[in-house]
Amino acid sequence: MANPKPIRTRKRISRAGSGGYSIYLPKQWINGWTEEQNKDRLVDMIGLGDHLILTPKIARKRINVSSEKMSNYELKQYIVSSYVNGADEFRLASNRLSDSLIGESRNIIRLLDENLTPGSTNFEISYSNRSNIVYDTDTLFNLLFDRVTEGENLAIDLLTCFDVNPNKGIQILRLMYALEEEDIDRLAFQILRMLARCDSSSRTILDLNVKWMATDSLERIGDNLYAIAGLVSASYGLEREMLQYPVEYLQEHVLKDGARVPKDMAGLKEHCITDMRTCSQTLHKIKDIILKRDGRKATESSKDISEYRLRRERDYWQNLGRLSQLSSEVQNSISWWSMIEKRIGEMLYLTEGMTKRAGLVYFADDPS
Repeated sequence: MANPKPIRTRKRISRAGSGGYSIYLPKQWINGWTEEQNKDRLVDMIGLGDHLILTPKIARKRINVSSEKMSNYELKQYIVSSYVNGADEFRLASNRLSDSLIGESRNIIRLLDENLTPGSTNFEISYSNRSNIVYDTDTLFNLLFDRVTEGENLAIDLLTCFDVNPNKGIQILRLMYALEEEDIDRLAFQILRMLARCDSSSRTILDLNVKWMATDSLERIGDNLYAIAGLVSASYGLEREMLQYPVEYLQEHVLKDGARVPKDMAGLKEHCITDMRTCSQTLHKIKDIILKRDGRKATESSKDISEYRLRRERDYWQNLGRLSQLSSEVQNSISWWSMIEKRIGEMLYLTEGMTKRAGLVYFADDPS
């Protein structure tokens, strides 16, 4: 369906037969239907609170784009954006596509959804959805919370052991990278796709908005976990791709000295681990609150998170003040831990944000 102009009009409902009602649909909307949609003239109706959404029955959405040249990042954005927008068929035309771009496109499509069939030539990248399976959004939403919490627990283990047990640190890094790329991103994009198509158990448009924001926040928490893994990898002198090497090789050729934390930094390290543990416990707690649409508990939790964030920032800067006069080795370590603490703070902020939004929407919501 192609209809770029928004429609806002008012129609009168008329009696139609025994107990039924009818309404004239805007001609502008019908004229925007594709030829395939016009064959049956059938619509699906979706009720969201006081709103009734009509959508043409033919749901195979197509997106065609073209670009003379693009980077790997732009390629990923084209594919993921089309998928999130609900496209069943996607086509990207270009003057010339390198083998690396074609290979990258297949990896992206494979990670997004096993039901997508990738296609490519030297001048085109495409995918087609070969299944009409409709996922249960609440099940995916629940699973996304669990996967992000699992990632935060892995981050706790990583920060605890990376300097004293590099072998274990490498194993955790591998798990964190795989979890973020293959589980968190995948689940988040699938949920956003379902919400864009209104395939959801949401009761109102605002309820839909809460799920969209929470999904986006959880995906961004995953990005911060990925960044923490990257900082630890860099402290080992490792590039992301090197984690595929055997641990024995890394131990012999890369991790000769490990990643030593100065003795004076033990308190700062423990501070970060405590904050990371609070992130995990808080996320586990608010999952049920948001899923149950408990506006009062969400409001209380958002206040608790806000107060904790203020305390942790004050305590962290006090710790830095005590360390500011120490050796250059300590100063370098302070900079590294500050980057870790910044990522943890962003995760707390995102958790507070989605909880606050849930409280705002559900506080006066009638759950019946």
